[in-house]
Amino acid sequence: MAVPNKKIKVMFMYNPSSGKGRVQKNLGFITAEITKKYGSCDVVKTESKDHLKETVVKACQEYDYFFFSGGDGTFNMVVNSIPNLDHLPVFGYLPGGSTNDMSYNLNISKNIKRGIFDLLNSKPKKYNVGYIGDTNFIYVADFGVFTDIPHITPADQKRKFGTLAYAYYGVKSVFRIKTYTVTVDGVIYKTPFMFVSNSREVASFRINPETRQNEGNYYACVVKDGPIHGIFNLIYLFAFGLERAIKAKKVVSFTSSIFKLNCDNDTWDVDGEKVVVKFPVTCGYSGRSIMVFSNRE
Repeated sequence: MAVPNKKIKVMFMYNPSSGKGRVQKNLGFITAEITKKYGSCDVVKTESKDHLKETVVKACQEYDYFFFSGGDGTFNMVVNSIPNLDHLPVFGYLPGGSTNDMSYNLNISKNIKRGIFDLLNSKPKKYNVGYIGDTNFIYVADFGVFTDIPHITPADQKRKFGTLAYAYYGVKSVFRIKTYTVTVDGVIYKTPFMFVSNSREVASFRINPETRQNEGNYYACVVKDGPIHGIFNLIYLFAFGLERAIKAKKVVSFTSSIFKLNCDNDTWDVDGEKVVVKFPVTCGYSGRSIMVFSNRE
């Protein structure tokens, strides 16, 4: 909330390549609503990853509130660009990508006009930042089948068809499924898919709706191998969620602040961004948190 008699400095940054250009089309409305509440708003359109990083650093040094819009990958780039400062702005996320798991975590609508209303009427909440090796993540680090879908789906089809484009390339990837070897805290598993997360939602599926993002705990989920490389176990997880998949013995899951990992697959997906990980690593709670506007209790 705005503080009386104190001018709040607000920046709004958006990624023009995310989603279907919805933010660009509604930019006037968005900035008018922010200005109506806070008196002013400086707008920045990102031109490259380096420009985004420079913008985040500037916002953290000079602004009270830093609002930004894009997909989950944009959120990832933001948390990997935050400088090491004692005082940071409050972050505000307006979903603007093709898929937005963080929309559900923060309870901010994916509809731009409803989303800006949700954002401007929410409250700052503590949100933990995770890490795997040298890379931060805001909600998930994973590998295996389906994780390359954001990268192999053409950008023009993402903008035109949204989640349908992901679904099409997801079906195609089933024919390339295989199992990998992963070691979690000293125990070896064969799996087609694994993730470490503190998210309620993964890949637009309600995986763990009761998890909290401010307590320092993360959950590691390893899908069990089985017929056709465990594809039916994976489908069960996404269809019914983590709790039922654990009870049905389709997955193995652990809860901790930190996990020790080794893996024969060094290409991971981190918040929708492809990352090459040098194993072995530790993964989980980085010990760092940010304040983010959220409508979750």
